[in-house]
Amino acid sequence: MAQPPSSSSSILHITIITLTCHFFLFTQATKNPDFHSLLAFKITSDTSNKLTSWNITTDLCTWYGVSCLRNRVSRLVLENLDLHGSVEPLTSLTQLRVLSLKRNSFNGPIPNLSNLTSLRLLFLSYNNFSGEFPESLTSLTRLYRLDLSHNNISGKIPVNVNSLSRLLTLRLDGNQIEGHIPNINLSYLQDFNVSGNILSGRIPELLSGFPDSSFAQNPSLCGTPLQKCKDVPALASSLVPLPSSSGSMPGNKSHRNGGPRMGTLVLITIILGDVLVLAIVSLLLYCYFWRNHANKMEERKEAESNSKSLEGENQKMVYIGQQGLDKGNKMVFFEGAKRFELEDLLRASAEMLGKGILGTVYKAVLDDGTVVAVKRLKEVQIGGKREFEQRMEVLGKLRHSNIVSLKAYYFARDEKLLVFDYMVNGSLFWLLHGDADHEGVLNLTQS
Repeated sequence: MAQPPSSSSSILHITIITLTCHFFLFTQATKNPDFHSLLAFKITSDTSNKLTSWNITTDLCTWYGVSCLRNRVSRLVLENLDLHGSVEPLTSLTQLRVLSLKRNSFNGPIPNLSNLTSLRLLFLSYNNFSGEFPESLTSLTRLYRLDLSHNNISGKIPVNVNSLSRLLTLRLDGNQIEGHIPNINLSYLQDFNVSGNILSGRIPELLSGFPDSSFAQNPSLCGTPLQKCKDVPALASSLVPLPSSSGSMPGNKSHRNGGPRMGTLVLITIILGDVLVLAIVSLLLYCYFWRNHANKMEERKEAESNSKSLEGENQKMVYIGQQGLDKGNKMVFFEGAKRFELEDLLRASAEMLGKGILGTVYKAVLDDGTVVAVKRLKEVQIGGKREFEQRMEVLGKLRHSNIVSLKAYYFARDEKLLVFDYMVNGSLFWLLHGDADHEGVLNLTQS
C-alpha cells in the first residue's frame, strides 16, 4: 500500500507552486514596456511607500492611479501623496494621455516631455518645480489642459506657446515668471491665469477679455482689465522748437523781411510731413492687419473643420454649453458617486457619442481627468421639478448588470443633465452592428 506524503513534502509542493505563480506573474508584468519606467519612478519618488499596490506580483494596469489602453499606460493620476524627486522616469510612457501629479513635492526643472506625443491633460500644480518654462511642452500639440501653477518656474513665457492650438486651459499663476506677456493667440482658450508672477508691460489685446483675477498680483502689469497704462508724452513736446518771430539773431541782417516768413514755411513743412508719414503708416497698418485678419479667418475655419475629428478618429469634439443652465441650482449626487461642481462640468471638453429620441450623450473629461457620460435631455417634457426628482430617485436606485447606474443629475427649467459612469464596452449600436471603431455608453446612446 502506498504511503501518504509527509507534511514536509506537501510544504515543498506548495512552495514550488507559489514560486512558479510569482515567476509567471513577474514574467507577464515585465512584458509590458512601461513596467520598468513605473518601477524606477516608484523607487526614486515613493520613499514613504504610499504606492503599496505597485509590486511585481500584480498587473501594473491594476496599480493605484494607473489606467491602461491596449496594455499601455494611458492615464497616471497620483495626487497629494507626498511624492518627491524627479519625474524623469515617466518620460518613457509614450502612450500617456493624462498625467496629474498635483500637490506633491517634486522639484528641479521639468524634464523633456517631447516623447509624450499623445498627452492631452498635464497637471503639475502645487509642487516645487523650478527652472524656465520647458520648451519641450510647446511640441505637445495635442494638449488641451496645461496647469503649471504654484511652482517656482522662472524665465519668460515663450512666444511659441501659440503652437498649442488646441489648448483650453493655460495656468501659470503663482510662479516667478517675468518679462512681457507675448501675444497669445489660441482660438479655444477658456481658462487663462498668470497672476502672482513678476510680469510687466501692457496686457495684449487678445487676452484683455479675461477677468482681472487672471492678471492680479503683477505690480508692473497694466492695461485692460487692470489699470490703464501711463500715457505716452504728447507729440508736440518732442518737436524741435521753431524759430522765434520776434527779437534778433546774430548775423541775420534781413530778419525783418525773411525771419517771420521762414518760420511759417518751416511750420507748414513739418505739418505736411507729419500728415504724410501718418497716412503712409496708417495704410501699411491697415494692409498688415487686414491680411492677418483674413489669415486668421482662414485658420479659424480650418481649425473648426479639424476639430470635427479628434486624433483622426470619427469623434466630434464639442463642449457642454452653458445655455439653459442655472448656476443657482446644484448637481444632485447619489450615494457612492464621486462629487464635483457644476462649473467643472461646464468647463469639461467632451466627445459627442450619439443622439437619441430623448437627447444627446457626451463623453466628458473633467479637469482632474475624471471621465463621465452626460445625457442632455433637451426635448423631454416633464412636469415640475418635484416630479423630475421623484423619477431620478427611482432611476438612481436601479441596479442591474446590464444597466449603467445613474450617478448624479441636474435640473433647470430649460436644461436637464444625467451623469453616468463612462463605460468603454461600446454602445447599443456597437453591440448590434459590431463597429469596433466606436466607444460609447452601454444602453445610453440609442435610448
